[in-house]
Amino acid sequence: MKQCNRLSHRFARVVASRVATVTVGSSLLAIAASITGCGGSGGSTSTPPPTLPVFSAANFANPAVVDNPLWNFPLNTSTTFATAGGSDLETIVVERLSGTRIVMGLDCIRVRDRVYSDGLLIEDTEDWYAQDDAGNVWYMGEAVIDYQYDANGVVIGTTTDGSWEAGLDPLATGAVARPGHAMRAQPAVGDYYYQEFYAGEAEDIGRVVALNVPVVLADGSAYACVQVQETSSIEPTANEFKYFAPGVGVVRGEKVGTSESVEFRGRFVVSAISQPLFSAGNFTTPSAIDHPHFPSQAGISRVFSSDETDGHETTVVERLPGTRIVMGIACARVRDRVYAGGLLLEDTEDWFAEDDAGNVWYMGEEVDNYAYDADGMLIGVDHDGSWEAGLDVAGTGMTALPGHQLPASLTPGTSYYQEFYPGAAEDMGLIVATGVALDLPDGTHLTNCLQTLDWNPLDPEGLEYKFYAPGIGLVREEGLHDSANASLVGSFDRSSASIPNFAGATFMMSTLINHPLHPLPAGASWEYEEETRDGLETVEIEVLPSTRVVMGVTCVAVRDRVRLDGVIVEDTEDWFAQDDAGNVWYFGESVVNYEYDDNGVLLGTNTAGSWEAGLDVDAVGSIAQPGIAMWAQPAVGVTYYQEFYATAAEDMGQIVAIGVTLTTPGGVTYAGCLQTLDWNPLDPDGLEYKYYAPAIGLVYERKLHEDAFLELTDSSL
Repeated sequence: MKQCNRLSHRFARVVASRVATVTVGSSLLAIAASITGCGGSGGSTSTPPPTLPVFSAANFANPAVVDNPLWNFPLNTSTTFATAGGSDLETIVVERLSGTRIVMGLDCIRVRDRVYSDGLLIEDTEDWYAQDDAGNVWYMGEAVIDYQYDANGVVIGTTTDGSWEAGLDPLATGAVARPGHAMRAQPAVGDYYYQEFYAGEAEDIGRVVALNVPVVLADGSAYACVQVQETSSIEPTANEFKYFAPGVGVVRGEKVGTSESVEFRGRFVVSAISQPLFSAGNFTTPSAIDHPHFPSQAGISRVFSSDETDGHETTVVERLPGTRIVMGIACARVRDRVYAGGLLLEDTEDWFAEDDAGNVWYMGEEVDNYAYDADGMLIGVDHDGSWEAGLDVAGTGMTALPGHQLPASLTPGTSYYQEFYPGAAEDMGLIVATGVALDLPDGTHLTNCLQTLDWNPLDPEGLEYKFYAPGIGLVREEGLHDSANASLVGSFDRSSASIPNFAGATFMMSTLINHPLHPLPAGASWEYEEETRDGLETVEIEVLPSTRVVMGVTCVAVRDRVRLDGVIVEDTEDWFAQDDAGNVWYFGESVVNYEYDDNGVLLGTNTAGSWEAGLDVDAVGSIAQPGIAMWAQPAVGVTYYQEFYATAAEDMGQIVAIGVTLTTPGGVTYAGCLQTLDWNPLDPDGLEYKYYAPAIGLVYERKLHEDAFLELTDSSL
């Protein structure tokens, strides 16, 4: 089968004759073949035929000065592209290399084009271009390496199919390859020309379709483009549109008749220009970090939830007390923990400092990565990813330098190193847009957000958008090539400010609990059901006629029994009271947990989870304090302790929304509901939304990291 050329300048390429031999990302082009130059629907039958540009070396005074505005690859830049449609997920990195290549007597610029899929390098190409005195950019050839892998991702071979060089006949076909136009100086509608011509091997053709075509990319950026249709006289089924924007170059490629496309994502300056200039003398109060889009507040735990390919993850980010001295700077300490399936996967301490100009610097991190066996038993810990500015912790022979976590000036198009430890840590950021509106999964609407694109030259496939909200900080991460989109679900103030002021409350009629969202009239009952992985769980709650005095307050006793497939697993008595302001307080619980063997035979009971306000029932060295079960006047965003027994019981709540209309999976609709997010810092992976309906109370619970939900099935008030 004939091989058509692939223009590395524009993305990637794998032509039909090679697609079948590539184990990973084989359908990548289908589009990549077209994306970089194979195209064509009947180019050979067009009238008139495409022209072959007339080449003369005498017309190139400065061939390596390529400044055509539609063909823009500056030195020391890496331009990133990613698939935006189709089933295959690829990242393409195009970078201008230093030096030149002599082709047909001309000094040609060197452009490297790499295609990645599933963490594997699929293709690595070097293309050569020259610009004539009239401003036309000529395509002078390419050296291609295609990689083949087995099912385990191990390289089993490489080929150089598609390589060609103007002035030579590398395949001994009897015909010399001739250069063509990659981009014309003054594109005009109807221009029809060869981009390369190696008879029978590489005959890509370009046709200018339209000028000033509006193109809006997935990140919201908009361009007025030249539209070019690319075909091939030797690949009749190949047909692609490409869009070229002034000052950028190609921004989008579309394979005609499919949903497959590739889009420009960002251009990173990978040179000293992107390395922030650090001076310890510019930090007066470095640990006071108040950047509008990256505030760091003591006592605040920000909780993120994400769906990974192998399960759910919860990430907890919190400011720690004290500072860490790095390069003579007293840095803020921020802890970042990642949990999945109840296991701690990563525990990192990051160090940040803000200079007097308002730039937030990233000064290093100390990482603990945890590995587990199939039973969840810890089998190892490593510290991969750790680095500290001013040191060479990995013994690479290079000293790590700090970078900007976020610069003070947020100019779209600006790239910067977030860390620079050559060969070990080279994360970069790019300001994509400001003033972005964003909706979080819980319905929260945010405005004036900052959008960045993060990229690591050492892991080129890992492009990620991040969104920062003013006064909050990071609120969302979106991986371009996976479904691991993490969103902020709650910001919890774990300081003493979130412990309700019991001393300021009065309880004249404490057992009259008539809060519309949390009523507990005598004799009332509620029944709930939840389908779990272990079976049907039923919950029965009833208000008992008895009371209990806790911390001098007479509390209503509420019994809560949980059964699994009809077998009792928990029997609890909770104590509530309502203060004169209408707040419902939670004063403690007496728990009995039942344990069974695999045959359902009772082995014993325990009282884990029991606590009582005013006492230290577990002898942990702290006195339990009552919390709020329901505020008299719930306010969106408020966080609070529902119970506070340090290191033993620290459940928290956050008001997410009021006036919510909820339709449960069972088809029941409730209006005017309150939505809360419950979280336990002692069990960070257990996030849960709860909904309270007027005149009923709790009607629905949904765990963020499970498909299970608890739904009200019956009530008697």
